[in-house]
Amino acid sequence: MSLVVSRAGRALRRGAAAALATMCLTASAACTHHEPTSGLGTRAGDLGAITSKELRTVDDRDAYTAIALLRPSLLQNRGYTSILLNTPDQPEVFIDGMYYGPLDSLRQIPVHELKEIRFLDVGDATIRYGMGHPAGIIDITSLH
Repeated sequence: MSLVVSRAGRALRRGAAAALATMCLTASAACTHHEPTSGLGTRAGDLGAITSKELRTVDDRDAYTAIALLRPSLLQNRGYTSILLNTPDQPEVFIDGMYYGPLDSLRQIPVHELKEIRFLDVGDATIRYGMGHPAGIIDITSLH
């Protein structure tokens, strides 16, 4: 009888060890670093940074028009993030780390003064500028 119990006990321990190993692998895979989807490449479709080299091709225009020509997906409406709160459904504009205005304020910025334009999704925007940017941020670096 003890031989049967010990075999069953060993099988049970093996099954528990396999389950524990599976859970550990799943947890470690979930905790691995993900590559940001915004601003650091074009992995997320068309959301990569607009460089100064690209901006020089549309030098005589405003920032809104430049983005519309070079990365039109940045101007898409992100949709409402809350049915109760009045949250923005379009990205806000920051220049050199300072709030500049809503998306339409890009029409007032001449491209020849810009070094780079990048989109920060809600996660990256929260890390850099704090909470309150559910539609993300268009982060602009000027030449000045």
